[in-house]
Amino acid sequence: MIYVIEEVIKTCTRCRVVDKPYVKYEVYRKYVPSKVKLLIISESPPPGLKEDFIYNLSVSDRLRSVLKKLFNLTYDEDLIKLFMFRGIFWTTAIKCRPVSKKYLEYMRKNCTHILKLEIELLKPNNVLGLGKTSWKSLEELNVNFYKHYHPLYLHRFRRELLPKLRKLIISLSSD
Repeated sequence: MIYVIEEVIKTCTRCRVVDKPYVKYEVYRKYVPSKVKLLIISESPPPGLKEDFIYNLSVSDRLRSVLKKLFNLTYDEDLIKLFMFRGIFWTTAIKCRPVSKKYLEYMRKNCTHILKLEIELLKPNNVLGLGKTSWKSLEELNVNFYKHYHPLYLHRFRRELLPKLRKLIISLSSD
């Protein structure tokens, strides 16, 4: 049933994109926990001609690096295993890799229907929106959610708030 999301992303032609990482890395086949306790939604895969993506474990990714430090982990695989074990699924409001940041709002609007489908199918206990892009989509969909700043923003500008984000993630993914 969850593979429906992958098919919707795969066949979508609304935007000009670099690639479709959720399809390319078979995210919905490999990384969705059997019960999603916490759905974390951030902005988008990193824009431009890049390969980094939270679920592409073959290349370095800044987000994964920050999250590994946040949870005191050494290996990329350990972060994904922690998420799976705790029932956490990390997704984005924009499903495809944007050509550049200037298309983010246009793409966000085009992806809202996919995010809605994802939430309906995953039936998470809690939803955590990280950053303004995800907040806009979740508000438009009238979803009850928790808000926090994105970990990359915190890492650059508000490091003192990173432990609060870690505590929130742990709390929202508890039984």
